[in-house]
Amino acid sequence: MRDLLPILKTLNYSRTAPLLFVLQIALTFMILVNAAYMALHKHSLLSRPSGLDEQHTFYVLTNLPSDATARAADIDQDLLAINDLPGVTSASVTSGVPLTGWGRFLEVATQADSEYDTLSGYYGGDNTLLETMGLELVAGEGFSQAPLFAETDGFRVATEIIITQALAQALYPDDWRQVVGQTVYINKRPQQVRGVVKTLHAAWSFWAVVEHSVLAQVIETSEYVHYLIRTEPGQQAEAMAQTVDYLMRRHGRKVEELQTFEQVKQQSYQAEYSASMTLLWVVVCLSLVTALGVFGQARFAVTRRRRQIGIRRALGAQKGHIVGYFMLENALLTTVGIGLGCIAAMLLNVQFSNWFELAVVPVEFLVIGGACMLLLGQTATLAPALRAASVSPAITTRFGELR
Repeated sequence: MRDLLPILKTLNYSRTAPLLFVLQIALTFMILVNAAYMALHKHSLLSRPSGLDEQHTFYVLTNLPSDATARAADIDQDLLAINDLPGVTSASVTSGVPLTGWGRFLEVATQADSEYDTLSGYYGGDNTLLETMGLELVAGEGFSQAPLFAETDGFRVATEIIITQALAQALYPDDWRQVVGQTVYINKRPQQVRGVVKTLHAAWSFWAVVEHSVLAQVIETSEYVHYLIRTEPGQQAEAMAQTVDYLMRRHGRKVEELQTFEQVKQQSYQAEYSASMTLLWVVVCLSLVTALGVFGQARFAVTRRRRQIGIRRALGAQKGHIVGYFMLENALLTTVGIGLGCIAAMLLNVQFSNWFELAVVPVEFLVIGGACMLLLGQTATLAPALRAASVSPAITTRFGELR
């Protein structure tokens, strides 16, 4: 630390270059921290669980080529046949599939005469829907009565529902388990909460309340139905082929959609994935540019001070002292830049929080980002510092402009 005072005097003598360097570090740190945080935030959306057994689930959207009075029997026949296919562990009919972008949302309230407390997605299906989805029941119990039937909007005839834990916490924040057995109001209609499942996403990945979902034991007998099928490991492709083969045996049958849930999730989060990769490339490229800038600034400083370095070497300074001098100088300037960058990054993050509904950047994220920036600066300065240490004391005997 004995070099600290000489470094401060040198920086005070020539202020322009150090000031520009500090501003570069501050601006870079501000952008990097927010870009990296946004990239990680968007990437985390890709890995959050939907509630389904994602690797072993697929769905098919097909029509029911019969009149309205026979559709319930057609659904029963289809489910019996699909459940008997090799590799199929469970098959259910459902009014929608998570993250497909097609579904219904409901208003949910705890009081009949009040405005809704929150919104929720909705799924209706048979009594095996929880098993087919692979949902984890964390409170209460599953459905036990026979399913009801409705041509559309099955939530209008439902009497019992199962909700997700996120929705339960929104309705009863003090103790979400109290919701079991309570009557809640779905679009102003009273329905009793029978149980709570841990996770089930709604149809829209971008929705602020995507983790709010309601399940009802109501089979909708509209012209088109979704069959959700869960398979044994390694049997999905064969089960999909056999399901389509069975469905197409009937005259007038059409298969509108056939997708694995992994494909559904990939398509649903395509925008988030693209944005995450773009931001990560911004972080990498900006870090590289910053490293080159630090390297150039350090090399310029070494070239400009060759005579000073030679004098110090002639007076007995070891190579390690010369390297330490330039490394300490960079550390001081980088630390000041990081300090200013932290303030700027927090101010910018407040704006991002308002625009994109992001959480505030945690303090530990700033600390880690600062440590990475400091390490980047030290790494970029090391080569010029070693070059400075190789300056010969004989440089002091030379005359003329030093190059």
